[in-house]
Amino acid sequence: MNRSTMRITRRLVGPAAAAVLVGAMLAAAPPAPAATVAGATTPFASLEAEAGTPGGGAGTVALTAAPTTQYSSPALEASGHAYVHLAATGHRVQWTNTTGKPISAIVVRESIPDAPGGGGQSATLNLYVDGAFRQALNLTSKQTWVYEGNNHYNDSSDQNPADGNPRVFFDEARAFVTGAPIAPGATFALQKDAANAAAYYDIDVVDVENPAPIAQPANSISITSCGAVADNAGVDSTGAIQSCIDQAQSQGRTLWIPSGTFYLKGTNGLHAQGITIAGAGPWYSTVYRAVPLPNPTPLGAVFQLTSTTVRDFHVDSNATSRASADGAGGAMDTTGTNWVADNIWTQHTLSGFWASGTGGTVRNSRLTTIWADGINVNNVSMGNSVGNNLTATNNFVRGTGDDGMAINSVNYNTDGNGNRTYYTAMSNASFTHNTIVAPWGGKGIGIYGGSGHDVEYNAISDTARYIGLGAGRFGVNGNDLLGATVSNNVVTRSGGNGYSQGQPALHVGNGGDGQNVGVVDRVVVANNTVADSLYDGIGFSTSTNTQLQNNTVTSPWRNGIVVAPPFYPAPSGSAAITGNTVTGLRSGTSAYLNNSGGFAATLSGNSWQGGTGPVEARSAGPPPRSPAPCRPRTTTPAARASPTT
Repeated sequence: MNRSTMRITRRLVGPAAAAVLVGAMLAAAPPAPAATVAGATTPFASLEAEAGTPGGGAGTVALTAAPTTQYSSPALEASGHAYVHLAATGHRVQWTNTTGKPISAIVVRESIPDAPGGGGQSATLNLYVDGAFRQALNLTSKQTWVYEGNNHYNDSSDQNPADGNPRVFFDEARAFVTGAPIAPGATFALQKDAANAAAYYDIDVVDVENPAPIAQPANSISITSCGAVADNAGVDSTGAIQSCIDQAQSQGRTLWIPSGTFYLKGTNGLHAQGITIAGAGPWYSTVYRAVPLPNPTPLGAVFQLTSTTVRDFHVDSNATSRASADGAGGAMDTTGTNWVADNIWTQHTLSGFWASGTGGTVRNSRLTTIWADGINVNNVSMGNSVGNNLTATNNFVRGTGDDGMAINSVNYNTDGNGNRTYYTAMSNASFTHNTIVAPWGGKGIGIYGGSGHDVEYNAISDTARYIGLGAGRFGVNGNDLLGATVSNNVVTRSGGNGYSQGQPALHVGNGGDGQNVGVVDRVVVANNTVADSLYDGIGFSTSTNTQLQNNTVTSPWRNGIVVAPPFYPAPSGSAAITGNTVTGLRSGTSAYLNNSGGFAATLSGNSWQGGTGPVEARSAGPPPRSPAPCRPRTTTPAARASPTT
């Protein structure tokens, strides 16, 4: 739905909205998530603007009906599919600090207008505490606003406003609170004053926390001892940091990134193997790639890591679109064995983690305003051919231009001469207790091929264009999916109308990415909650031996569970659909539809059949534990993430 068709209204919150909010309070380090709670436990609390108090004439804009166009809108890309619009002097939105902790740092997810000719602009917005002015926050639209009109649909690099149909509205500005922290019980507000020159400010959500710096660890070498310079955008610290990495590797020491922002001015990334790289915390230590734009050189990742542990720092860049000409390169390409990424915060890069190998883990990390995939575990990163026993747990992902998280098992890639390189199918990837919010250009979580995968207790919400959680195969060059467990996830306000397809919130089968090919077999989908889906709650395409057990679909905006949603050809396959509950249907919709005579669905104990609740799960047998409109996935930076169609 375009901006012109939005209306000013109060947000109508769906019955499961609270289930997907991050259950996070302010803490020095996130504790382990409760075993039965979906989503991540984070060191910050997220406060939606529509849950605050608008004042001075400000209003709330919310999505009130399923989109009827394939194009985007600010409400569609907002978390909660709603935001507060500040368009005149005195407009504000206010919250009370109910966290029980002081607030010394704030992130504002917001949108200000593009420059008339494109390229963005900068402006300030004022922060008030208990009614008194505290500071001006610096905002920019230089890393937002791309356009899809004039045959640029699904393009994330056209920055010409004349082409029309904009997307990528929201950026995230972070700042320490000036003066005393905001005390528990105090109020704080964002207000447009006369000095705040942007025509309007759309406020989506604020994250609030009280971070403390981390001390330098023992047996470490600081990058400043090798000549790296903090907080000077004119100094290129690439060579100094690489020199320190080399010393740390040869001496068996930890590499230390102290407080400050350290700039990488060239196109070369940093290479490390077998060491630990640690910072003072992601609010304090930043590595920032500032490539001169336009950039004529294809970019590798900022960090290219083998069997390395990274923790407690921030990676950012000046990329203005998904194109390498606009500075888009990945943050961390990772491979090897038993690698770890812990408490890494990434923004404005092409991808967050593009990771292969054996036994690696991404945990407790934050990925926001990413141009493509947030976390992509695969079997191709850095030339590796395996991706086994890879884990992503307790991560927070918001505002990605492609999949928030993906398990990406590639069968082969083809070079420019038509030669194919084959890879070992992935096995035993695990995504648990992650929160994925508002991907504007992809799925929340995509499971693409391999076997033995486990996707449990994740909270996914507010996809703008595509499926919230999908299990299938990626395109003609992906591996078949030969077994996965998808359970206890909460998928809210998801699905989308990309390519005018009306995609479901949760999907099982091939064809979800433009290629109706491949085997999707033995996927167990159990005990998930799908609430307020923009179209159908759960959809099937071609797949076999699926177990759809004890799921709850609440208040879908179209149908509950559908074999062959409208944009799929009539699929073949089979599924046991048992003990599922669909409630809150709208007039003229159905709890269950099978639109394909070639798909054998066995139904028992479901609510529309008179069933009253979950039934004992029947296993399809354990999935095998080992092999096991879109372009093929490759290892090149420009195509590192799935263009979901």
